[in-house]
Amino acid sequence: MSLYLASYDISDDKRRAKVARFLLQFGARLQKSVFEIDLDPDEIAEFRRDVGSILSQKDLFVLVPVDERGSRSTLSWQRELRRMDAVIVL
Repeated sequence: MSLYLASYDISDDKRRAKVARFLLQFGARLQKSVFEIDLDPDEIAEFRRDVGSILSQKDLFVLVPVDERGSRSTLSWQRELRRMDAVIVL
């Protein structure tokens, strides 16, 4: 098994819920639209086909492999986010 982070930005409630249910079959929800999932390398093609059949062309879906060679431990922390001033592009 290999570890991946899956994230999406889907505006349609029905499709978004369907993708979330699909991802829960493979792992755990970390945030509303971020999941940690386990996949075998031979499952990737089928996974892409199945999730792709749910998505529309306007949806964004990202699957990021997580390198586990160093350690199985997870580090997490919180920090205050800086407020960014709006940028106007002319």
